[in-house]
Amino acid sequence: MTAMTLDGHLGTKVAIDVCATCQAFWFDRLESLQLSAGSTLKLMKFIGEHSSPGKPSLPDPLRCPRCATTLRLAHNMQRNMPFTYWRCANDDGHFIGFLEFLKEKNFIHPLSSEQIKELRQNVQFVNCSNCGASINLESDSVCSFCHAPISMLDMKQPQRMLEQLKQAADPRPMDPALPLKLASAKLQLETSLADFGRSPEWWSDASSSGLVQAGLNAVARWLSEKLVD
Repeated sequence: MTAMTLDGHLGTKVAIDVCATCQAFWFDRLESLQLSAGSTLKLMKFIGEHSSPGKPSLPDPLRCPRCATTLRLAHNMQRNMPFTYWRCANDDGHFIGFLEFLKEKNFIHPLSSEQIKELRQNVQFVNCSNCGASINLESDSVCSFCHAPISMLDMKQPQRMLEQLKQAADPRPMDPALPLKLASAKLQLETSLADFGRSPEWWSDASSSGLVQAGLNAVARWLSEKLVD
């Protein structure tokens, strides 16, 4: 694994480890919770530039890089999206794949029935973001192999985080209409794929690499213009 130093909350530094081959991160104890919004976006950009469809081959068993004990598979939930990771029994940290990290940070959500219906109008097959298997949208609304829901990247989430960073750097009086605007944006996200349909490149990636990978490719390109290393 390769060490990476990122910004944490309140001016602290967080040193994590990343394995691009395994497509996973290692976080010591609470490091994942200590990441600043800007660092989370940088990791999202890194994932977009280094991820590939399908699951990578991992060593068996996985061992803790700190104490060498066998890591245990753990299950958790972020809102209505389940995610998994491997944790050290001695609480030295946890090992988490790129896709699972995005689920943990609430960047990925399952499609609603209306979104799946709209998706069928543009593509017939998509790859499962969890196992890489092909999903026939004409007959299935979940992966028939791993039973994971059809999911996509919430492309508005990084935009919101970047806006929060700008507001933190340049505080302004709160817009009294902000709660209504946020509610409207959330409703739009949950009921329509219109924002994604504008890009032929996104639809091409969606049909060949899957919805999450298509979103990652688009967000990585967008963040390359917005983030300064």
